[in-house]
Amino acid sequence: MGLLALKPSALYSRFPAGSVGLALLVLRLVDGLGLIGEETHLFIPAETSSEPTKVLLLGLVLGASAVLLMLGLRTSLAGGAAAICTAGAAVYASYHQALSGGAMDAWAFLFTVVFFLSSSLALLGPGAYSLDARLSGWRMIRLSSGQSNSNSQKEGRYVDR
Repeated sequence: MGLLALKPSALYSRFPAGSVGLALLVLRLVDGLGLIGEETHLFIPAETSSEPTKVLLLGLVLGASAVLLMLGLRTSLAGGAAAICTAGAAVYASYHQALSGGAMDAWAFLFTVVFFLSSSLALLGPGAYSLDARLSGWRMIRLSSGQSNSNSQKEGRYVDR
C-alpha cells in the first residue's frame, strides 16, 4: 500500500493540539517560507542556465512541498520530498551559481535550516492545526460528567471538532 493511499490517521497516532500543535504550525509555516526562498533562489538564475528543465523540476517540487507543508496536507510525504530536494538544491547551487563567500554562506545556512526543519516535520507529523488532522476525522471524546452506577452505564460520545 502506497504512502499516498494511507489516511493521515494511519500515519500518526496523535495530532497534538495546544502549545505543541501551535509549535508544529509555526514550524510548518517557517519551513514553507524557507522552501519558497529556495525556490526563488533556483528560478532566478535558471532562466540563463543551460539546464533549465532539471532546475525547473526541482523548483516545482520545492514549491509544491512548501504549499503542502504550510497547509499541513500529506506532511510526511511533503517533508521528505522537501528534505531531498533541499539537498539537491544545495548541491546544484554550490556547483552552478557564482555567489561570493558571504552570500553562499547565507544560502548554505538557509539550505541547512530548511533541510532539518523538513526532516523533522516528516518525522513529527502535522499537529492538530492541519488539513491532515481534519481529513482523518480527528475527533474529541467527551465523557459524561454524571456518576454512573452498576444499573446504568453512561458512555462517552464522539463529537466532531
